[in-house]
Amino acid sequence: MNTLTLTPECWMDGLTQSCDQLRHAWSVAWPGLDAVAAACSQTLDLHSNADPAVVGLCSFLQSVCLEMERRAAAAPQDEEPAYHNRLHTADVLVGLTTLLHAQHAGREAGSRLWSAALLAAAAAHDFGHPGGVNQQRFDFESRSWAGVCQYAGAVPPQWREHIESLILRTDPQVVPDNHQQVMNQPFSWDRPWCQVLLNEADILLSATSRFGPGLSTALAREWQRCGFAPHATVATPQGRAQFLRSVRFSSPAALALGMAQEVQEQLQSIAF
Repeated sequence: MNTLTLTPECWMDGLTQSCDQLRHAWSVAWPGLDAVAAACSQTLDLHSNADPAVVGLCSFLQSVCLEMERRAAAAPQDEEPAYHNRLHTADVLVGLTTLLHAQHAGREAGSRLWSAALLAAAAAHDFGHPGGVNQQRFDFESRSWAGVCQYAGAVPPQWREHIESLILRTDPQVVPDNHQQVMNQPFSWDRPWCQVLLNEADILLSATSRFGPGLSTALAREWQRCGFAPHATVATPQGRAQFLRSVRFSSPAALALGMAQEVQEQLQSIAF
């Protein structure tokens, strides 16, 4: 996916172009999550980093992506969830890369290590997702970590702990608390702020007017298949407004992308 527009003059334009390309590839000739992850790593200059921790994290990232592709190839064609699928993972990887660039990753101490850890967590956060919603806190997220931890042998213990925590705290139930932890705090390359970046990347495309409605429809199909009652309303104007009112964008990167304004403009345009 060397054609992805990951360092554009306008971040939102580049994100839109890249995600349009992902959707075209998804329907025509999917290159694999490993190719998407490699493009993201390359544009963040992670492949040239000799730090053993960065090398281990990038190896973990590629192993997880390859295993997700292997599982998809071996499964029945209609088994992959309509929303929590490999395209969603690619969206999160590209959205996260955009946020990292906007947050000046690579120019500040520690940013490359955290960038590698975030990409690794982004690739793994929905590993094996069955579709639907948690029955208890960290349900699907803990299963995802259990499914990928075998690939983390080259990742230092401290960073394995970071990745596990980053994955677990993508549970929507704890996202408001994640944002609360950084409220009124200057951005720094640490776990609380990087958790927020991952949470923002997870819903970034869903919060846009360009891709959000289609993703809501995909989520409705996924929830209908598993018998989750809100499937009937999630893709309606009321459901869309409820989602938009719930999202949080706290990072300087998300503010630079204009996400708060993007959300407010959509809410103002929804008529009941």
